[in-house]
Amino acid sequence: MTANNPDAPIKIAICFPSGPMVHVDFMISTAIMMQHTPDVEFILINNKSPNIAVSRNACVAMAQEAKADYLLFIDSDMDVPPDTITRFLSHNKDIVGANYRRRTEKFFPTGVEDIKTSEELVDCGLLPAVFIPTGCLLIKMSVFDHLPKPYFFFGLREYEDKDEKAIFGEDYVFSVKAINAGYKLWFDMAISQKIKHIGQVSYTVGRN
Repeated sequence: MTANNPDAPIKIAICFPSGPMVHVDFMISTAIMMQHTPDVEFILINNKSPNIAVSRNACVAMAQEAKADYLLFIDSDMDVPPDTITRFLSHNKDIVGANYRRRTEKFFPTGVEDIKTSEELVDCGLLPAVFIPTGCLLIKMSVFDHLPKPYFFFGLREYEDKDEKAIFGEDYVFSVKAINAGYKLWFDMAISQKIKHIGQVSYTVGRN
């Protein structure tokens, strides 16, 4: 259902920035997710670039040209659950995604919850976020009408207690832009528990 035609299916642009190849688990899980999502018209958008911010901005432009209602970013190193889109859509939020694990030995999430209001919607399966990663993220296309371009770029973060700076990822820059424009960011708790961040582990003869 779209605003112009209530009988038309929702149009979702699945955007996956990548290099020349993608993980087979990403491909299979994305295909299964699409099969498990009824009444949706899908547009597959891929942009190949060594600069992830450039790719994301290009994906947005192509989704706008295709007149999509939503943009779903899925990075090519993600293994997504079949109900990802149906759960995201059920919340009817402008920006909702998964807080998945970084590819490190110790557990460390990619996103940051808003701990001040973290009990706000726990019963509905959502947690508010301060910074939201873009590896699995559903965004209403109308959001981009209210954000300055470029939507994604790398920045520098200054620390109040340290005389140094750190690289601020393109996803965190987008988070700041969206919050400054009045939008809220949300984590779907169920998808965050089930999604997989595909990595590579090398094993030796010794103990793991």
